[in-house]
Amino acid sequence: MDIKLIIYYLCIFSGAVLSAFVGYFIGKKNGFTGKTLIIYISLALVFGFSGAVIMGQIQNFVMSLTGLPFYPSRMRIFGGLLFTPVFMYFPVKYLAGDFSLVTDIFSPGIYLLLGFSKIGCAVYGCCYGIQCTPGVSTQFEEHTVFPVQLFESVLCFVLFGVMCFVVTKKKHRKGTAYPLSLILYGVMRFFIEFLRYYPEAERTYFFGMNFWQTVSVVTILFGIIRFIHKHLGRSRDLQISDKPYEE
Repeated sequence: MDIKLIIYYLCIFSGAVLSAFVGYFIGKKNGFTGKTLIIYISLALVFGFSGAVIMGQIQNFVMSLTGLPFYPSRMRIFGGLLFTPVFMYFPVKYLAGDFSLVTDIFSPGIYLLLGFSKIGCAVYGCCYGIQCTPGVSTQFEEHTVFPVQLFESVLCFVLFGVMCFVVTKKKHRKGTAYPLSLILYGVMRFFIEFLRYYPEAERTYFFGMNFWQTVSVVTILFGIIRFIHKHLGRSRDLQISDKPYEE
């Protein structure tokens, strides 16, 4: 196996391990027991990589509509961000857990995994940027390109810090961290795509946007709806609790 590909997978593995430790630490601060956290973290990792594979197949299907061959081996970490909470909903409810709190404690770690995965992309040379001079070399192109993978990695680590601050502050509103992470990453990914290179055959457009920009817009809209829903739900709870008791 290519040494660069091995490093790519090691970067993803490292990001997964570190994100698990972060989730464990934040979970302990929020009163979860170690046994419960291990179960939740194990589920999150399994569902996260399952979501990444599913997103890869969705992209493969869309690409195949343009006449490109279908590659079943493709995996996209973005899918982990989108599908993990969906897959975890019923297991968390079955274990009588607080789903909103569970999504909160895992939200910062998602950015660690994304950040490390992009370092792996930079080493391997995939997901490279537009032609740029000066730039970096890649095994797939003769000309130098913009190091968009490293740029995205740095932004992911910055957002990791932002999300850690959000979920650990005293006045954090439970259940809002995950939709906020969707909004932040969706906005970042939308604009990052302008710096990424795509062969002509892969430039599928939806209302003037490429595949990942379209996914980013859907992600942002879902995050906004979820964020507003959590705030309105909190407001309703406060209004109910403020009403005087009547016999």
